[in-house]
Amino acid sequence: MRKLGFTLAEVLITLVIIGVIAAMTIPTLLGNTNAQEFRTALKKAISASNQALTLQYALDGTGAGDFSTADELVKNVFAKRMTLIAASSGVATTGSGLQTVTFTTGCSGGTVFVTQDGLMYCITSFTGAGADTTFDNNSGACDANDLNPCTSSTTTPNMYIDVNGQKGPNRETTSSAKPRDIYQAMLYNQKIVPYGQPTQEVMYDKPAPTNASGS
Repeated sequence: MRKLGFTLAEVLITLVIIGVIAAMTIPTLLGNTNAQEFRTALKKAISASNQALTLQYALDGTGAGDFSTADELVKNVFAKRMTLIAASSGVATTGSGLQTVTFTTGCSGGTVFVTQDGLMYCITSFTGAGADTTFDNNSGACDANDLNPCTSSTTTPNMYIDVNGQKGPNRETTSSAKPRDIYQAMLYNQKIVPYGQPTQEVMYDKPAPTNASGS
């Protein structure tokens, strides 16, 4: 009786072809998965931090501009309205129960806090009531009507968000075509908004320009 089957050479050739196809497609699939995770986490971070500010104003009648420093803001707002697991040394004081942490990349010397879901925030160049004497008149930095952000410069972000904490790649997103894990935002008295074209495109699912490049 004649038996049909594949030769060893044919099996090996088939396995090689499958291996080549896998090597070509798996990195792309993983990259797309990571990009979607970063997009989802950014939206969650912006939403959660905005909810904290809204709840603070609803319950206590205070906004970000009512605090003199970023440390005070984190202690009195985000630590109260969100579940934190770590913060920078100015917040993670004795008895706070928080681990000490520093930001990964892009936010040097800012006040850092990490929420229970692993999202990491860094507030830098903060200007609140202590430095802005015109706050009560709704003008100047961090005004009560959310016309100006809580910073002395409106051309640079005053908040950075690492959507997966200290995990890699710890690189800022420079193109929405290649989302990374660090994004820029701007903190106002009662809101936090994505800052810069790449972050805004990722946040609102807008396509990147055809000539966009990312590292």
